[in-house]
Amino acid sequence: MKNKRALFLTGTLVTLALIVGGSQLWVFSQSRLGGFVEPLNVPELAESTLEGSVRTFDLTLQAGTTEFVSDVPIETWGINGDYLAPTLRVTDGEQIKINVANSLPEDTTLHWHGLHVPAEMDGGPHQPIEMNAIWSPHWTVSQAASTNWYHPHLHGRSEAHVKLGVVGMFIVDDAVELKLNLPRNYGVDDLPIIVHDSPIGLSSGNPLDFIGELFGSRQGDSLTLVNGQHEPYVEVSTSLLRLRLLNASIGDVFDFSFDDGRDFSIIASEGGLFDKPVVENSLLMSPGERYEIVVAFEPGETVRLNRSLLDDDNGAPADSESTLEFRAGSALQNLGALPDVMVTLPETSLDNVARTRAFDMSGVEINGLMMHMDRIDQVVHAGTQETWSVRNLDSRELHNFHVHGVSFRVLSVDGAPPAVHQRWDKDTVLIPPETTVELLVTFPEVSSGGWPFMFHCHFLRHEGRGMMGQYLVVEPDESLDPSNHMISSMAHTH
Repeated sequence: MKNKRALFLTGTLVTLALIVGGSQLWVFSQSRLGGFVEPLNVPELAESTLEGSVRTFDLTLQAGTTEFVSDVPIETWGINGDYLAPTLRVTDGEQIKINVANSLPEDTTLHWHGLHVPAEMDGGPHQPIEMNAIWSPHWTVSQAASTNWYHPHLHGRSEAHVKLGVVGMFIVDDAVELKLNLPRNYGVDDLPIIVHDSPIGLSSGNPLDFIGELFGSRQGDSLTLVNGQHEPYVEVSTSLLRLRLLNASIGDVFDFSFDDGRDFSIIASEGGLFDKPVVENSLLMSPGERYEIVVAFEPGETVRLNRSLLDDDNGAPADSESTLEFRAGSALQNLGALPDVMVTLPETSLDNVARTRAFDMSGVEINGLMMHMDRIDQVVHAGTQETWSVRNLDSRELHNFHVHGVSFRVLSVDGAPPAVHQRWDKDTVLIPPETTVELLVTFPEVSSGGWPFMFHCHFLRHEGRGMMGQYLVVEPDESLDPSNHMISSMAHTH
């Protein structure tokens, strides 16, 4: 794809070179960025306190600078630090409260992506946190062990805020997962792997990528980072390593594999553990998706996690680039074998489907509409199941589909069964060009009280331009006609 662009944009490059003259467009230093010379940064676990029976976290959104390249500070944002965010970790059944103080130079929000929370606590566009204000969402955790994340979701500004660095993981534990023989020593054999774009001002140094940014390509001139670093390494001390993979990029679809082609076990997707491990040697992930994989190592070996970029034509991924290097020690702690069966999951059944809805994605519209904060697009009954048919009408553009507040199951992709690792609970799914994906969506048991949940493309540039809609959850005896409902007046603080 980039080679095609190069042929058409050579003249544009020359023009831009004349315009910018000697100005510095790219910042890159192999000595500080890449080459697998720095150990992987593992985000700290966020501290918490108990207020009675409520576990309380204190988070501060703040601006700062980060020196990715020696003596060249780049503007960044973070939580409880200048860049990125600590990992939140809670247990199913806990009551939690998160005090979020906004010390940024503009309003923002903080959305709990993948968490099953009341709509009022969701952190979407209707829960803005004004400058110098504190927002304190609270809820009782009620979901299976899973890997989730949190990030800003201010309408029209999500891309910019995420790119600046406000990204963190949110892990849920439960009693079932804790009894299984799985790697779970955080930072040692259980690692968060956040793959994301570099902030503005730090680039790959490729002028064609810079032009791609101007013309609206997904990756633009960003470097792809892991936990805030370009090509770090991990010292492996155990026979098994659990990687919690998160594609937190603005709009890149990555195909992950290891440079020696080795197999790995996929043990979980967004909604939690599979019934049994699924063995693969590559894994395609669109923005917002999470998977947990377990990789086996032998003493003394070195292996790299590679990524390939799927292009807009939905063709084969481009050449692989190394993302992360693993260096196994001369002696490894033996963690044994993964369990053959991990959890018992209910079979997918369509017996209780209340209705079917269709969603057509094209350009930056869903069903021919762009996002409007005051418009309700869909109304659903609490505690019901529906099938949602999501179709990408574009002939070349990739999209994906994320639904707030729920998990869903992928029933089919263009009428065919999904890959095995896509069959269990998810909240984000890739929708390739000219493809229809059927979803079974299970809605919350209680009304959202007039506060809307979002559904949208998680390519943040698409979302920010309007590819998002809103749905309300209402009581079973209430009308499903959007014209009979209003968004809660309490939501209109924007």
